[in-house]
Amino acid sequence: MSKLLLLLLMLLVPLTLSAQEPNDHAIDKALGVCTEKDPSTAGMVRCIDIAYQDWDKELNKKYQAAMIKLKPAEKATLKAAQLEWLKFREAEFKLLDTIYSKLQGTMYISMRLDQRMQIVRRRAMALASHADLLTESEQ
Repeated sequence: MSKLLLLLLMLLVPLTLSAQEPNDHAIDKALGVCTEKDPSTAGMVRCIDIAYQDWDKELNKKYQAAMIKLKPAEKATLKAAQLEWLKFREAEFKLLDTIYSKLQGTMYISMRLDQRMQIVRRRAMALASHADLLTESEQ
């Protein structure tokens, strides 16, 4: 029983810490400001779409930043990982569309878009972390 409790604690602590992470990125702040100005469903959809586009640009920027820091042979590894992530993203988007298409109500429109944005946001943040670590390794 104590092993199970320890395992649960080990699983929950990272989730709790990530849930407490502030949204300090400029894109997150801009999304917050945008949705405060227009909290209607249409406003939220527009704001989330803007944030999605911004996160997609950030993802591409961080991908390029990481690529620049890698040796030619290493670039293939990042490229392969990114291609697999793109497959994951498309499959996950398809799943979200399947799930949300079964739900009634306008609030689910913005929820679905937010879920899609969060997938791209997480990848952009991961690529930013990779680029930062590569910069550290150069020093």
